[in-house]
Amino acid sequence: MTILLVLLGCLLLPAAAQSQPVGEAKLLLEIKRVWGDPPKLAAWSAATSTGGAHCRWPYIGCDSTGRVTSLALAGINVTGPIPDAIGGLSSLARLDVSYNRITGAFPTALYRCRSLRYLNLFWNHIGGELPDDIGRGLAANLSTLNLGVNKFNGTIPVSLSRLRNLRHLALEENLFVGSIPMELGELTSLEILNLAGNLFDAGHLPASFKNLTNLNLEWLDVSGNNLTGDVVVDDFTAMSLVFFCASENNLTGMIPEVFGRLRNLTYMLLSNNNCSGEIPLSIDRMPSLKTLSLSGNRLTGTLPSELGKYSLSLYDVSIADNKLTGTIPEWLCAGGHLESLSASSNRLNGSIPVRLANCANLVALWTIRELVVVFLRNNSLTGSLPAMMSNNLRELDIGNNRFVGKIPTAALGLVRFIAENNQFSGEIPSHIGYGMPLLRHLNFANNKLSGSIG
Repeated sequence: MTILLVLLGCLLLPAAAQSQPVGEAKLLLEIKRVWGDPPKLAAWSAATSTGGAHCRWPYIGCDSTGRVTSLALAGINVTGPIPDAIGGLSSLARLDVSYNRITGAFPTALYRCRSLRYLNLFWNHIGGELPDDIGRGLAANLSTLNLGVNKFNGTIPVSLSRLRNLRHLALEENLFVGSIPMELGELTSLEILNLAGNLFDAGHLPASFKNLTNLNLEWLDVSGNNLTGDVVVDDFTAMSLVFFCASENNLTGMIPEVFGRLRNLTYMLLSNNNCSGEIPLSIDRMPSLKTLSLSGNRLTGTLPSELGKYSLSLYDVSIADNKLTGTIPEWLCAGGHLESLSASSNRLNGSIPVRLANCANLVALWTIRELVVVFLRNNSLTGSLPAMMSNNLRELDIGNNRFVGKIPTAALGLVRFIAENNQFSGEIPSHIGYGMPLLRHLNFANNKLSGSIG
């Protein structure tokens, strides 16, 4: 019996040995060597590489068997290409090398990492064309692929559509050309899709993208891509959408009423396009809206009269450089969070609504404590300014309007005050420098003022 137990023990030893990581410390040291022994990796040392000690090195995560599962190397100032040795880490599930100075081509050595779920190469100098087989080569269960802010060029490989478990795909700020592949619409698990700032040919957003918006998509950024056509594709029903940015394109047509039904939409950014027609009335019913950016279009008509009334977190409204008429809505600060209002170069008229300051114990727009920037130039607005303005107000540009009354005596945080071509009267406050100690840019030209600036 004793002999049998000894034999069984000998037979079991190889199986146990197979569960231990083989040479992973050496692979990590090779990675460090290729990167030129960066100071942040000084603790990765051959002297402390035995017995699973590499799992205690900084930036490394391991499983219970001592296999490396995570490399968190963001912002550690490494340079050079991603070493081939990284492909030997067979259990690697997370790789984050964002915010470095990594060069070279896309690291196909990662194809050997069949457990990879998270890959973040954001903000480096990696370039060249993405491999045509990238969607077949990377692990099928990959959920995050972030290649944003690099130097990739060529077309986006159609094979990316094979990564059906992707939830986050970021390709922004590269040099991609051609068209956006319609096959990306097959990635129906996507929650975040960022294609902003590439060099795509002029063209429409793929009709297949309606497959994405029907399901889980929360973040869609296609800004700066020469897109043409209507703002959204047919059957746009992205009820889960939180962030939508299509600014800096050549989109035309009217803004669809459907946006008003997107109850989760928090950021709606459509500036610098060729959208026309009126702003849908439904926009003022968006309960989650924080930022509305529609500047630089050809929008006409009036602003929705209850804009802000039901969007109690609204803090940034930008509608400059359109053809809007009528008055500024009185509910913009209903929630008390308004920080920035830009409505320059429209055809707005009337006075600033008193209710715009519907924040506790406040009496006028200019004293809203949260407000930092106000751009209202080139309109036909009337009214006057209070003697004391908000200490948080940094920039005020109301040039080319019809404001009257006296110049304020105090605005302690104001850096830029532009009010030329109005109807202000009386003497300029003799000690305006004391009341506005941070003031650097001042323009009161073509008013009815007297006195000098002391």
